[in-house]
Amino acid sequence: MWRQVHRWQGVVLGLLLVFLSVTGSILSVDPILQRFDRNVHDLEGFTVADVLKLSARKNPYFEIDRIRVDFSGRVLLRGADAAGSREVPFNPRNGRLARKDRPRPVMGLVNNLHRNLALGPTGRPITLVAVIIMLGLVISGAFLLARRLGGFSHLLRPVKGRGVDKWHSWLGRLLLIPLLVTLVSGTWMSLVSNGLLPSGVDDGPSYPETLIEAEPVPADELAVFSSIKLSDLSELNFPIWSDWWDVYVLRQDGQLSFIDRQSGAVLSQASAPFMSRSLDLFTLLHTGQGASVWGAIAGLVSLSVPFFTFTGVLIWLRRRHPKLRGTVAPEKAQVVILVGSETGTTWGFGLHLAQRLRDAGKAVHLGAMNQTYQMPDDATLLVLVATYGDGTAPLGASQFIDRLPGYQGAKQFAVLGFGDKAFPAYCAFAIACQHALQASGRQCLLKMADVNRRSAQSFTGWGHQLGVAIGLHQLLLDYTPPRPRTRHLVLVEREDFTGYDGTASAILRFKAPEKRRLPGFQAGDLLGVVPPQDPVARLYSLASSKGEAMAELCVASVESGVCSNYLLGLELGQRIDAYVEHNPDFRPARSAPTIMIGAGTGIAPFAGMIRKNSKQPMELFFGLRHADHDFYYRDAIMQWCSDGRLSGFHPAFSRHQDCAYVQDKLRAAEDVIAQLLHQGATVMVCGSSRMASAVAQEIDIISANIGLSLNELRSCGRYLEDIY
Repeated sequence: MWRQVHRWQGVVLGLLLVFLSVTGSILSVDPILQRFDRNVHDLEGFTVADVLKLSARKNPYFEIDRIRVDFSGRVLLRGADAAGSREVPFNPRNGRLARKDRPRPVMGLVNNLHRNLALGPTGRPITLVAVIIMLGLVISGAFLLARRLGGFSHLLRPVKGRGVDKWHSWLGRLLLIPLLVTLVSGTWMSLVSNGLLPSGVDDGPSYPETLIEAEPVPADELAVFSSIKLSDLSELNFPIWSDWWDVYVLRQDGQLSFIDRQSGAVLSQASAPFMSRSLDLFTLLHTGQGASVWGAIAGLVSLSVPFFTFTGVLIWLRRRHPKLRGTVAPEKAQVVILVGSETGTTWGFGLHLAQRLRDAGKAVHLGAMNQTYQMPDDATLLVLVATYGDGTAPLGASQFIDRLPGYQGAKQFAVLGFGDKAFPAYCAFAIACQHALQASGRQCLLKMADVNRRSAQSFTGWGHQLGVAIGLHQLLLDYTPPRPRTRHLVLVEREDFTGYDGTASAILRFKAPEKRRLPGFQAGDLLGVVPPQDPVARLYSLASSKGEAMAELCVASVESGVCSNYLLGLELGQRIDAYVEHNPDFRPARSAPTIMIGAGTGIAPFAGMIRKNSKQPMELFFGLRHADHDFYYRDAIMQWCSDGRLSGFHPAFSRHQDCAYVQDKLRAAEDVIAQLLHQGATVMVCGSSRMASAVAQEIDIISANIGLSLNELRSCGRYLEDIY
């Protein structure tokens, strides 16, 4: 529900919300400019009596009926003389009256546009609806963000993901409080202007009367005003001169004092009406009048609304359900493909799968998971589903499990989960769908598989298994998600290794061609390499950053590995087509120790991170086969240990000396790891999924001894994985 409310409010009224936010930002400049008005003076040391006496001496013919101090700190006197009635700024230092404020047409127009779209009273209900919707967007966005991060208690967790989706969420969390303050105050003001809330102006207390019937004493002769600081004054209203019983009304913030015009005695005091004080507070919070710094902040916050609108529409466009020609109704289909997606990425895979099955002669239906389907009994149901946030259903599949009992037919099924292993609950909703389908009595055609970070290789591998299972042995799924434009990189250096079993590997260093620049990247980001004989890109962890003027990879040969063997066959001077895919969730801790755990070519990102380290303790656990064969970065590691960039090094040789694996070294260094975890260390793991699984078990055991758990470390961004 929250996502649908959030989505449609933003899409339908996006332009109006942008218009109101931009005009509000322009108006926020006004309080700042007013602070630099030449009639703003330092009021410290002055009293109301000083103003009265100085004005009586310098402006004897100007009869004052009100003194007030406005939000910018100007002293304003309202009164009349031969020139007529007016309110003018007053200089408390020399007693001069300045000119009456001149109208400012531009700001006046912007103000009218912001408050009522320059339509007068007719436009006020429109802006009220708009500001309520904007408030609803912030509230629904807060609920969505909390759901993504695992609850409101986890709102400070790192926001994982990439692209506009991540920045939309990250900036929303950063600006959540100021946005709420600005919108709640704006809603209150709009309700008042539309007459739906009282302003409190007419709800003041009853005025007392002067007790003595006599000629009034001039204000500058009343001693009481010598005790009232000018800096504390909000407003002082004078009594009507001809009304002997009328009194002075003094307002200081929310306090009203009624002063006898004869004796200067305080007859009574009362608080200003609650609604009046509330309106004053919300006016300050919404406009910044009286708090120019907050006004500047609120103005900048308002400018975030165009960003949220633009990125929100982009996200919505990506999530729309694509159509495919040549498909059939579900009751006539041999294969029914259902897609559940949060960002729309999974639809690309589903569309490609449907095309390939249709081209192979299958009657295919492609649809969304949030519907109920009637299918033939012999149809095959294929579910391609992503997991959103902390293990919850994506928008396109939130009703699937509840609707599943209404599904008819399709007695066999297969589930393919999409996710990112940087998230703790990797493919959790796909697993829930697998269990629900099994519980419905349907037969599992294939063991559930998963695709990490849109991996084209994983999708292709699953396609081979699916083809065999449904009798299509030539089914080839070669879908590559949209990626950044590739660029040429030139191989300038290589360091070759021959493994214990003869496997070739190498450290390869690339530079941009002459007169070209490398794209921006950091160690731990990924380099997508597109081999000439296959359009499917492969991702490799980068062992360098752009500042080192090279893109460094560590590559080992894989049996039938198209890209790895292509890279290892390159000669110096040859070029590759590649692009950078940023991996911002795989970074070492900035102000705490880092425990790095890698095996084989999984050392690559750590090499680049250690190379740049100068302050933080870093412990490296490195698993390899043989010290004389595949010891990548051997000399560099020794140098890092001696110069302090590495605080500890724990190699594990599985085919040499003690025949240990990296998890064995973790167990042996349990005390060191426990101490570092107690100090807030981040654990980083890079390498094969089998190694990562064994490492996770050991870290879970070690962390439990100090009152932590692996899930806790994951949830607070202290257990990071880059595995394959």
